[in-house]
Amino acid sequence: MPRNNKRKKKLSNFKKFLCIYCGILLLAGVITLIMLHSLLKDYEEGIPSGTMDKIVNQFTPDGIGKLLSDNDVKVNEFETNDTIAAYFTDRLNDGTVSYKKKAGEYSEKTPVYVVYAGDTPIAKVELESAGKNAHKFNKWTLGTISFGDFTKDLAEVKITAPTGADVYINGVQVTDTYKTESEVKFAPCLHVSDYVTVPTNDVYDVGQLIAKPDITAKLNGKDLTVDYDKKTGYTIYYPSDDELYKSMESRIYTIAEQYGAYIINRGSLSKLSSYMVGTAAEYVSDIPAIWAYLWGKSYTYQFNNESITNFRKYSDKCFSCDVYYDLYVDYKTGNTTYKTSLTYTFVKQNGTWMLADFLIN
Repeated sequence: MPRNNKRKKKLSNFKKFLCIYCGILLLAGVITLIMLHSLLKDYEEGIPSGTMDKIVNQFTPDGIGKLLSDNDVKVNEFETNDTIAAYFTDRLNDGTVSYKKKAGEYSEKTPVYVVYAGDTPIAKVELESAGKNAHKFNKWTLGTISFGDFTKDLAEVKITAPTGADVYINGVQVTDTYKTESEVKFAPCLHVSDYVTVPTNDVYDVGQLIAKPDITAKLNGKDLTVDYDKKTGYTIYYPSDDELYKSMESRIYTIAEQYGAYIINRGSLSKLSSYMVGTAAEYVSDIPAIWAYLWGKSYTYQFNNESITNFRKYSDKCFSCDVYYDLYVDYKTGNTTYKTSLTYTFVKQNGTWMLADFLIN
């Protein structure tokens, strides 16, 4: 009986040892798994592509705005993240978003990638290290996102505006730091300095913007018209003036018709010149008219399709406008229509508006 008790006691001790041993092994295994999981997690965190996967997953129509906001991405002072997000929404809908290492720029220390929507590159992403994790692997995070390299279809935003005008892009005023030229003289106001202060323009260059900008301007409280040309950029015009236009309409047409009549030897040089000063008066005194070969011929004429457009007031003493008419001449044996397009520049002298210069368009 005592011998059996000893055996049972030994067996009990062995079981305890075995349980403790298994427990230690299990604990060691758990600790090893935890450490391995931590190592793998840190290792994955140290792989740049893992971070890029997370970033690219946010390149969606709904996610791009949050990505830019969360990472404090500021492309330029004229465009908000909402503007940029709106521009890329259509492109992100075009296809699957992916990324590739950027050739010539990617390195282990500075991972740089190009993000694609379908086959179209839309952005460059540069990662930066946010320090080391517990296992001495880099912790990668978003460094910068840039879009300029992939919006080459958009032209540089160059703006020509009246000197003194307040110019705004997307509601943000354009400062003088973007001004590349000041007080630039322009046609049709190149020959009025003897009578008035010459109107001038300023030129701004703000570089390339991501989305089509909303450009507005004011001069002396008046909203100005903005036009765009692919070659010359944005042009902001001096304002019109309806009241001045109405008061000058009859005089402008009278001068235009006097000029047309004189051209075909049916007008008076002295009468035409009475409306003019400066360059305009000098020009008509030696005008290259067609009247010479009309001398002695019988014919009638009339003005058709007369119009005044592009009326621009530069100051209380200077304005310009475009004038057009078809001068129809019937020679009895035939007829001709002279399509006439002119730009007039008027100055105010002693209370009277005089034609100081004109261009034949």
